[in-house]
Amino acid sequence: MANMQGLVERLERAVSRLESLSAESHRPPGNCGEVNGVIAGVAPSVEAFDKLMDSMVAEFLKNSRILAGDVETHAEMVHSAFQAQRAFLLMASQYQQPHEANKF
Repeated sequence: MANMQGLVERLERAVSRLESLSAESHRPPGNCGEVNGVIAGVAPSVEAFDKLMDSMVAEFLKNSRILAGDVETHAEMVHSAFQAQRAFLLMASQYQQPHEANKF
């Protein structure tokens, strides 16, 4: 019976750890918190992406709006794709890189 109680306690600890990890992984986007031991507002990859968006992509969008029509429609689709990519980069920056498993 003591063995069963020990197993139940281990299971409860494991569930608690999983619940806390799940809560941490559902942080709101924006602040990356701690990434690989470094506390920062935004990961360097996201910051570099934002610089790209604020320079060349912003110029492309501005010129596309001037041309209007299908060009503007296409530019908005491209902009939406870039925003989705930024969301992916932001999400990916919140997780540590997995360790490579030993290969035989």
